[in-house]
Amino acid sequence: MAAPSDIAMSPAKFDPFHIHTTSYKIVNGHPIGVDVLIPKELKSGKRPLLVRFHGGYLVTGASLFPLFFTNWILELATSQSAIVVSADYRLLPEANGNDILADIADFWKWVREDLQPYLKAISPESAPEVDFDHIVTNGESAGGYLAVQSALTQSVGSIKAVIGIYPQLDVGDDYYNKSFTKLLFGIPMLPNELVDTHAASTAPGAIVTSATPPSRVDLACAIVQNGRLVEFLGSDKALFPVEVVGKVDSMPPLLILHGKEDSAVPVVGSERFVEAFKKKHPSTPVKLSLHTGVHGFDSGATLETEWLKEDVDFITKYWLA
Repeated sequence: MAAPSDIAMSPAKFDPFHIHTTSYKIVNGHPIGVDVLIPKELKSGKRPLLVRFHGGYLVTGASLFPLFFTNWILELATSQSAIVVSADYRLLPEANGNDILADIADFWKWVREDLQPYLKAISPESAPEVDFDHIVTNGESAGGYLAVQSALTQSVGSIKAVIGIYPQLDVGDDYYNKSFTKLLFGIPMLPNELVDTHAASTAPGAIVTSATPPSRVDLACAIVQNGRLVEFLGSDKALFPVEVVGKVDSMPPLLILHGKEDSAVPVVGSERFVEAFKKKHPSTPVKLSLHTGVHGFDSGATLETEWLKEDVDFITKYWLA
């Protein structure tokens, strides 16, 4: 992973926002959290919505873990006076991929039916009004997988644009499902026993919906290094976006940014997805923006970074059109 900038790791990045935390779902008595970030300098009128999912190989991560929350995405939200909604979800290996997709579906139902009443409840006299006609969804790494899955599964036209930041799209690839040497984030090869011990010690029905790194980073890396992702994710065809994108009738405009030297989520997955996207949806705008760098290559980027300006302009015009 690229050496993170100081701001990338600091909770101070959230200072421009009022943050409200609630839950969008309860599973076996376990609430699944969602954070609503409202810019302190909020313009009047209906405000566009930015829906974001965190990364972590679907095994670790948390909604407001600063290092995993892209700096320029927050800057984009403040520049457009957009409301941000960032969700947790059930994590592997306690859950499986279908559980996670069920959470994402229920989360979107909450966004459309309960977000506005929630805002009204916390600010009865001054609740901002959400513009549901202008929604962009984004995520980093495994969060990019969930942003794309949202576009694949939500009703046509309900999401205006998608931003995938080094998204983990080709989850069926051998990289995640065969064991060979992979030095992820500088972590040496970890033994299979780490995964087996965790699985053996997990109580039936256990639910984990967030984990603040370094918690479970070793587990996530061990699952990938030892080629066991699909073992825990599952084999349902709906879990594999590279195949699914060729079967859906419509997709919103898409921007993918990826580092060409990414060893945590190889760029070939994004290339395969975009190829399948273009084949099925040739008239839908899509941009694969490749850059020199590894996972997290954009940690120091801002909206003033020259290479990023064109990408942001590309996707913003579809989000706010």
